[in-house]
Amino acid sequence: MAYYSLVASLPNLRIGDEPPYSVEDYVDDCAQWVTERETEILKAVLLNEPIAAPCPRCKSWHNIESQLRNAVAKHRGQKLGVDFKEYLQPHDGFSGEIEDLVSDAFTRNDPVELEEELDRTRWKMADSLIGEDPFGFGKVLAYGIQLKIVERWNRMDVSVGKEKIEAVITANTEKEETAEA
Repeated sequence: MAYYSLVASLPNLRIGDEPPYSVEDYVDDCAQWVTERETEILKAVLLNEPIAAPCPRCKSWHNIESQLRNAVAKHRGQKLGVDFKEYLQPHDGFSGEIEDLVSDAFTRNDPVELEEELDRTRWKMADSLIGEDPFGFGKVLAYGIQLKIVERWNRMDVSVGKEKIEAVITANTEKEETAEA
């Protein structure tokens, strides 16, 4: 089913911009346009709510996200000299594109740039869910995933991040001082 009015009304999204609305509001707004089943799918993928019946689109996104997380675990494990295999999650299919994009992201020295590249990979993979119909439910779902990414980046705060890092460093320093005493 095509959702011309809904898709045409969606504002453009970019990482770093203020989200036009929350993911929850997006799902609520879409509920008046899409079927009940599609609303369940949006809730499952975007809000992590359980879904009653199997869903191919949910499975597709789960496979993409699992492969991406596995690739990240592999790179981080290799970098830290840790056996990453115990952290791998099963998934169906394999995308060389995901592996290449994650490998490229790990060439970044700045952790923020690395995270942004990983989210750009998610963004691109969300676009792959659109399929042949740019006004179909695949677009509605992909937009929701991209909105979730924009919302995540909008919540990031440098000063809060620095406070958390300082707390970790202080806690580790105190442990070392206690162990030496």
